[in-house]
Amino acid sequence: MSAESNLQTIFKYFEGCNSGDLDVLMSTLAPDVIHYFSARDQKPIQGAEHLARYWRKIQQTWKPIWRIDHALAKDEEVVIEWSCAYLLKGKQGRMMLRGSDWYVMRSGRIAEVRAYYENIDETRDCELTGFPYGERGYLLKG
Repeated sequence: MSAESNLQTIFKYFEGCNSGDLDVLMSTLAPDVIHYFSARDQKPIQGAEHLARYWRKIQQTWKPIWRIDHALAKDEEVVIEWSCAYLLKGKQGRMMLRGSDWYVMRSGRIAEVRAYYENIDETRDCELTGFPYGERGYLLKG
């Protein structure tokens, strides 16, 4: 598949993460996909159905708004920078989480995800200190 086609698959995957739509998510994932997380308490998730159901549960629990801020693709690899504004149970207002993912594609579907982000801290936003997110057009929680 082309780099552009692979990018479109990642954007569709994020649509699925935002909606929790299992069909959309499944259409973007290789059957044996594996998703690695930088959070120490999060074990890898393997298999398209398990990963799709995981994102649906996250969507139902935190009502996240995911956005891809930047994306680069070459051959069978895609790298993105993302923002996520999410709700914590019992708290008003959204919190921010930001990170980067590295995708390995196979036949136009996601075969591997390596997600790099800071562990969620319920007391503060997890983003770069002093970075001008708003000025650069990034998703803001407000």
